[in-house]
Amino acid sequence: MAYGRTVDDLGSRTNAESDLKARELRVSRFTIVPLTASEADRMTRAWTTLQGRFVDSPKGVLVEADQLVRELMLKLGYPMADFDRRAQDISVDHPSVVEHYRTAQATALRDRRGEADTEELRQGIVHYRALFEELLASGEPKPVPARQVAAIV
Repeated sequence: MAYGRTVDDLGSRTNAESDLKARELRVSRFTIVPLTASEADRMTRAWTTLQGRFVDSPKGVLVEADQLVRELMLKLGYPMADFDRRAQDISVDHPSVVEHYRTAQATALRDRRGEADTEELRQGIVHYRALFEELLASGEPKPVPARQVAAIV
């Protein structure tokens, strides 16, 4: 999806491939780190609480979801540039969910302006949840390989 969007935005496959290679190079320089178990647990609890509040009072929860996703990205090691840059960075390692991010962000902007109805807000939460779950899974602490454990002990 990111590839097709980039081709459309840049006008040719050659330009898109060059842009995607530049993104990959930029992202390869990031220090993406796994979350600690306690961080992952805290983030999961925060999402569950946020989602529960949506049922009773959907207004403003989408903005909180955006903030929680930003916090997760920052903890993982993604720089917090402008939205377009964040979406490009996410597209390198998570191409299947970057459109969720774009759609959720657009809905959050409509929510801030008071233009989003409850169904749009619900869909925005669904999109943020897809991104959140993908990022959280990629940031889970990685088990130490047995040979490293043996070397430590």
